Parts: sequence; structure tokens; C-alpha cells
Amino acid sequence: MKIANEKEYKEYEARMECLIQRGTVLGDMELLSNEEKEEFTMLSDALDEYGKAYHPLPGQMSTLLADAILVKVKEKGLKQKEAAQMIGISQTTFSDLIHRRRSLSYEVARNLYKVLGVPADVIFA
Repeated sequence: MKIANEKEYKEYEARMECLIQRGTVLGDMELLSNEEKEEFTMLSDALDEYGKAYHPLPGQMSTLLADAILVKVKEKGLKQKEAAQMIGISQTTFSDLIHRRRSLSYEVARNLYKVLGVPADVIFA
């Protein structure tokens, strides 16, 4: 189950809310049917994945950006250490970026665009 757009995201959220309300009325989420539990799990995973990509928490980078950086590094045949040097950061900082443990500074965002060719619409999404 994958969310294609913001409209679908809202629909999945609404369905998730219905399942939560149903579990509340029953007195426990464990009392949902097996089909409802399975749907709840699939919805939860899809919402989480979409949220990380399009609605990251403050201080976290989008999964789309992390993936785009790795694609550009691979396209250019670079090692992560080389890519880090090219954009002016340490290898540890680069690792933190692609694992979404660090947010972007303006300078790093600019260098991702200028040096690696990561599209601006992905960087600033």
C-alpha cells in the first residue's frame, strides 16, 4: 500500500481515524477483526512512509531528499567520503544527512544543488 498524493494521504488518515474510533468503542484495538488489524497496520506503514517523505518532523530531512542524494552520488560514481568533501562537510555529517539525523544548512543545500546536481524542488520540498 503506497500513498500517491496528498488527497490519498488525507483519505488514509480518515480511514485510520475510523479504525481507531472503532477500537476505542470496542474497548481495545485488539478487539478489531483480523482484517481491520491488517488494514490498520498497512495504513500505518503507508502514512508513516509518506509522512517521512513529504511531512518530515522539524530537524529531519525528507526521505525523498536522502534518496536523491544517494542517487546522485551513485550516478557520479562517488564514494560517500568523496561526496562529503565535494559539498564541504565531514563524512560523519554526510552520513547523518542521508540517515535523516541532521537537517540541512543553507550552504549544504546550495552545494547539493550546485555540486551534486540534486534538484532544487527536492531539496526545498
